[in-house]
Amino acid sequence: MKRKKILLWIVAIVAVIVSGLTVLGMVFSTSEEEKLTGMSGFFDISAQGTIAYVSYTEGKPEIQLVHPGQSVQSKAVELENDQVILDPTFSTDGSSLAYISTNKNPEEELKSTVHQLNLQTKEDQELFSAGSAITEIEFSPTDGSLFYLNAAVFTNYSPITGKRPHDFDIHEYNFEQNEHMQHTDLKKYSMDSLTIGEDGEVVYVQMPDDAAVETAEDSFEVVQRIFEIPLEDPESLRPIIIEPEREMGVFDFAIVPGGDEIIYQAVSNADEGGTFQYELYKYDRETQEDQQLTDLQEYADRPVIHPETGEVYFIVDMNFAGRATDYHLYKMNMEGSEVEEVSLPERGSSQ
Repeated sequence: MKRKKILLWIVAIVAVIVSGLTVLGMVFSTSEEEKLTGMSGFFDISAQGTIAYVSYTEGKPEIQLVHPGQSVQSKAVELENDQVILDPTFSTDGSSLAYISTNKNPEEELKSTVHQLNLQTKEDQELFSAGSAITEIEFSPTDGSLFYLNAAVFTNYSPITGKRPHDFDIHEYNFEQNEHMQHTDLKKYSMDSLTIGEDGEVVYVQMPDDAAVETAEDSFEVVQRIFEIPLEDPESLRPIIIEPEREMGVFDFAIVPGGDEIIYQAVSNADEGGTFQYELYKYDRETQEDQQLTDLQEYADRPVIHPETGEVYFIVDMNFAGRATDYHLYKMNMEGSEVEEVSLPERGSSQ
């Protein structure tokens, strides 16, 4: 049993590392990145139903916009070949789009810049930069500030990996005051899926539940969980326990409007061996009912709930076990039926 726990712990750590590599665009070698073409795993949907997603053309990162009812998509942002674009995020009212740019090779120079694109004027403004790894951003419900995940160090904490971002905490940038605030002092090994509660008073993230770790053996019992963090008292954070509890824990997630249900990603075949398959599930916090939504036997990830239709949009990597990713955009209803790939229109001209 202990050997199984150790194996699952190692695989879970590898899963977190792969997620971090994808976030920082380091899955590919330099030569492969220069040739990289196609959709990445990052996208968002505005209040008006516009889809923004990151793609690459011969290694150059771009943000494409797909407006409802239009037969072509438009290029909103294009950066140089030595950059990657992370986490395009619409403002709550849909009038602007924030995104992160960083270097493809952070071991040479680690720098993250947060941008804001005005979708009406097309003005692209640099909000702030940091000599650290900013990996995710999210607007407050009032659009008065921008929350972000920041990794304070970029180092090697594990003998099975190279340098990676660590010591994660939650920060907030206030637009009017042009000031930053650090909300937590957790210095977590990893932190993902930054989500702001509808009232703006609570933040949700996914991270290791390691509060009880005292020895090296305890580390093998650590699982990934969703945490609820009240901004007025961040130290009173608490994990959301999903039953039945999964041995490897919960990875990416989205909070359904109303806050009672969670769409989350987890390994569906942890006991079978071979390549792990990641599916999406729905958990009801009131009834504690857990329902598997997808059965694609691939790598389903990054659920985003369409603000108008309530449909769940998500990314599927059709080549998760391979070296090069093959991302496709899918959607389904909240009950997991009517699963279909989203057909993206032909590319048009730049905005």
